[in-house]
Amino acid sequence: MSSKLSLQEVYTAYKRWVISNPSVVTDVETVATWTSYFVAGKINKSPIISEMIYCMSKLLSLYNDRLIRDAYGAETSSYGLREQIKIWLTIIHYSEVFVELIAKDRWGQRGKWTVAALLQLFKASSGLILLYRFKELPISHPPVAFLQRKKYTEGRDVEEHENSFFKLRRSGRVMRRVDGAPPIAFRDWTPVKIKDDRPVPGIEVKDLLYAESLHVLKPLLHLAAMRFFGNKAWKQWFVALSIDIASLKVYNRYMKELSYEQRLEISRRKLGLVLYLLRSPMYNKYSNTVIENVLNSASKKIPMMSLICGPIIQYLNHWQDIYFYMWAS
Repeated sequence: MSSKLSLQEVYTAYKRWVISNPSVVTDVETVATWTSYFVAGKINKSPIISEMIYCMSKLLSLYNDRLIRDAYGAETSSYGLREQIKIWLTIIHYSEVFVELIAKDRWGQRGKWTVAALLQLFKASSGLILLYRFKELPISHPPVAFLQRKKYTEGRDVEEHENSFFKLRRSGRVMRRVDGAPPIAFRDWTPVKIKDDRPVPGIEVKDLLYAESLHVLKPLLHLAAMRFFGNKAWKQWFVALSIDIASLKVYNRYMKELSYEQRLEISRRKLGLVLYLLRSPMYNKYSNTVIENVLNSASKKIPMMSLICGPIIQYLNHWQDIYFYMWAS
């Protein structure tokens, strides 16, 4: 009984520390994340250890965000189906590489691809639920974004909560409540903005559903292509690239009508197309030689760059084999 009480006391003390010192907590999480990179190649089974440290640091950060959000925000502790799905997708986002490495270590390549297929099947089905039931457009990666802790703890996000304003019935004008205003030191005197997830008039929702469905189903389609054509065949590479381009082409027609957060996610996906240079077979045929030549040239011409370029060249092939899956963008 006493042991249970002591564990509860430890948890309470930890929770109090996280809530009282969000900036220190952020620094600790950052150090833990960077530690995962430095561990790579230094100890036995370093990929598994490195991914375990990275996974644990990100999951701990996700949990700490929830503690801070519940303590400083106006959100309730109960989470609906939409939030639960997003949390589980975020957990998989941070841990899927670690799980695949464990499966490969215990059951070989067959076990690795079986686990990968099961994870992607769960992600695709959960994404379709978010898409068609809750109209989540687009689904961000990770679905639960990092919490802007400084804003939460300094009181600047008070105006974003629905209890801080109300809308006049006849005119529709948004008015701030007297008790919903942030502290005077943090006021910027800008009009209240209500976040509205409804599609902007003029957007063809069916087109966006089509574009996002392609993005959600791409992992399964690419896995099937890999099964038929092989891991390093050009056909599976073009299948994934074509799906990404088709999805982004539809989104690109409505960029002006999308919100800032939506445009940011689409821009991230466009930037993710660069990763195709690091994925097989493009990497094995062309990119590998070019990247190594650039890194070698930089390490020779720029002072101290050898300390950075050396480890990258040493582990580049290893990282490419582990991390640069086409469905992880």
